Amino acid sequence: MKTRNILFTVLSLITLTAFLYSCDSEVSGTGTAGVKITDAAVDAENISGVYLSVSEVTAQGDGEVRTITVFDEPRLFNLMDYQNGDTYDLGEGEIDAGIYSEIRLITDGNSYVEFDDGSTEPLNIPSGTSSGYKIKGDYQISANSRTNLIVDVDLRKAFVLTGEGTYKLRPTARLINEQGTATISGLLSANAEDRVIVYAYSKGTYTAEEAAEPAEGESRFENSVNSAVVTNGSFTLAFMEPGEYDLIAVAYTENETENTYEFKTATHGELMLDGSVLDILDLEANADISILLNVSFE
Repeated sequence: MKTRNILFTVLSLITLTAFLYSCDSEVSGTGTAGVKITDAAVDAENISGVYLSVSEVTAQGDGEVRTITVFDEPRLFNLMDYQNGDTYDLGEGEIDAGIYSEIRLITDGNSYVEFDDGSTEPLNIPSGTSSGYKIKGDYQISANSRTNLIVDVDLRKAFVLTGEGTYKLRPTARLINEQGTATISGLLSANAEDRVIVYAYSKGTYTAEEAAEPAEGESRFENSVNSAVVTNGSFTLAFMEPGEYDLIAVAYTENETENTYEFKTATHGELMLDGSVLDILDLEANADISILLNVSFE
């Protein structure tokens, strides 16, 4: 019996040591962080581009800043070119393993907005050239592993015209670990609206106040987690994290004088998946689903 107890104790110590080593190996050493960026369209029809000029990408965690990549020349790209699951690659780099809470994009002051007539205006990115444009979200870099991160700017919320007549990029972007994300491909029932946008909300977070006139510097549907313009009756909500969601369809009317789309009305509609009517859409990791959203804006 004594021998058996000693053997049990030794085996337990071996198992505990292996477990602690495994845990320590995930938070020591280095891992690879890859960063890509994506967007949703702005509501102003006369804007053809929102260009970011990025010179460096960093990670923030435990009060420390670690460099993911520094470009020899700033990367200039039009965010509006990367929607519906398309992304722009901001590079990758080896950083210390551990828990992080932000990605920061260091800009060089040359970001701008372009209009259909070819004219441009500077884009103000607060702290962009110093501490950087900040995208908050917790993620883990494990040793000897790769973590792919998606910066979802969603210009509809982030891009605003201030009371002073300048264009500003608000720090409202979300940060997503690409592993395990889901994609919703949707069809919208026939309608004659000038524009329809589908907004995704975490279960229970949508209220009628979301559709109210926003305060200066904010946007309607401020608490949505993702959005997509309906084009030819279809839409795509990409990089959705697992969870339960409400989908809200919103109709807009074109203002040809101002070259903008103005809010008309919002509705839940009827959500159908595989012939079944759902109240809530429950997304599992890595799901790729097709839905039908029946709506009436009357």
